[in-house]
Order: sequence, then structure tokens, then C-alpha cells
Amino acid sequence: MDFLSTFLIVVLIIVLAVPGYALRKAKLFGEHAAGVLAVLLLYISQPSLMVSSLFGNRFESSMLVGFAWVFAFAIVLQLAVYFAAKLVFLRVGELPARRVCVASSYLGNVGFMGIPVMQMLFPGRGDLVLYAVVYNIAFNAMSWTLGVYAVTGMRKAVRPLKILLNPPTIAAVAALPFFFCNVAVPQQILTVFSYLGDMTLPLSMIILGVRLADIRLRALFCDWKVYLAAAVKLLLSPLLSLGVLVLVGLLVPLDTYVIIALYVIAAMPTASSVLNFAERYGGDCDTAACIALLSTVLSIVTIPVLMLLCGLL
Repeated sequence: MDFLSTFLIVVLIIVLAVPGYALRKAKLFGEHAAGVLAVLLLYISQPSLMVSSLFGNRFESSMLVGFAWVFAFAIVLQLAVYFAAKLVFLRVGELPARRVCVASSYLGNVGFMGIPVMQMLFPGRGDLVLYAVVYNIAFNAMSWTLGVYAVTGMRKAVRPLKILLNPPTIAAVAALPFFFCNVAVPQQILTVFSYLGDMTLPLSMIILGVRLADIRLRALFCDWKVYLAAAVKLLLSPLLSLGVLVLVGLLVPLDTYVIIALYVIAAMPTASSVLNFAERYGGDCDTAACIALLSTVLSIVTIPVLMLLCGLL
């Protein structure tokens, strides 16, 4: 994948935020529009994307090794970036902002952006899409445990049941038996899930545009710790992940596409779940929103540049 092709793909993705921005600025979207669309995204669209990704690919026993590596590394790499971010933001800003910066540094936009981006960057590579689905399961587990703790600093806020009891994970777990048994799902059913799942990326970008319309540009572009958090997420996170994967690959045989999948996912911008946790648990919402927005905008450049390294693997 060359720089220009990747750059155009990411630009097209970001352009999808324009309708949300324009409609909000024109007051055609109310102040609660982002929340309403987020419910549709979380409870309908993303679970459908998980299901259609599984139903649309054929299972082979050889995939299990790759799945196991992806799941294990998804946890290990997020922990590695978490502790690295703790050091980076050790004395940066007030405590609530610091916590949000740490969480924003390792919680990437895996489900809403990661899976669709993988489909666009690697058409015909269903195994990479499946790796993204497996990563997303691990990501949701990390979000509702370490993610909540990182934002709140309170262990009592962590709800272990949320590891399984969240819509995308429930959908994936429900679809896994059909996938593992290679059950032939009727095309009509697959089409329904595909249509609903295909809304995931446009919806997530429209929500991004709505939130961008509500943010003061000064707060978005003039806070240095927002830039630092974006740099950790977009540069340190993928490069650290790639370094760990290459070192492990020297010791044990790793499928090149497992490395590529984990590397590309690590390059995704900050997940909106950080903002959701901040809103829910009284964290620094403004900083969380700015990091999510700025990292997504900057990913126009960082993802194509980082993708150049895939040619060396």
C-alpha cells in the first residue's frame, strides 16, 4: 500500500465528518444529536459489523493460532502503551486531564474505524478483518476495566461484567459458533447485517463532525497536552507495538499479517469511548473530546506514513 493510496483513503474517511459538522452548525442537529447517533452506533451498527465480518468469512483451523496471538498481543501491547503513557504524563496538567491523556494514549478507535479501515486498506484479506474483530473483543475488555480505571482512578468504578455485557462483544460471541462451524447463513440475513454494519464508519465520522462543531477551535488546537496525547497515540503506540512484535518475531514464528494487523490497529486515533467514560464518570470531558478529534484529524498524515513501514515486514 503506497503513501498516496493510503492518504486518499484516510482523507475520504475524514470527509465523512463534514455532514455532521455542517448539520450541527446549521442547527439542524440538536445538542443531543451526537448522543442519539452514538446509541445507534453502539447498539445496532457496530454489533452488526462484528457479525457481518464473521459471517462473511470462512473459518479454517489454521486461523486459531493467529487469533490467539492477536488476542494475547492486544492485551500486552495496550498494557505496554498504558505504562509508557503513565511515564510521559507523570507531571503533565491537572489530575483529571492527566488521566484522560493516559487513557487516550492507548485506547484506539478499533471498532468504529479500525475494522472498516482494515477492509479498505486490504481488500480481499478477510483474515485481517477477522484479526481486527478479535482485537476488538480484547479491546472492549480492556476498555471496561483498565480504561475506566485510567479515567476515574477508582477501582470501584470498574464493572468486570461489562467485559462481556457490551453490545459488540455479545454480538461477536453469538456469531462465533456459526463462524467456527462454517454455517451457511442465508444471503438475505447476511445482507441485512452488512447494510447495518456498513453504517459504522459513516456514523462514527458524523458523530465526530457534530462534536467538532461544538468544540472551540482554540481549545482544540492550542492545548499542548492534547498534541502530546495525540502524538503518543498516533506515533509512540504503533511504533512501540511494532518494535515489540518484531522482537517477539525473532524468537518465535509470527505470521507477517498478524504483525501488520496489530500494527495498523495500533495506529488508529483515540477512541470516543474515552469521552464516553469521562462523561459518565465525571472526568475531563473537554480534554477527552479534543484528543479524540485532533488525533483523528492528524491521522490523515500519520496513518499513510506509518503504513510505509509495512512494506519492510
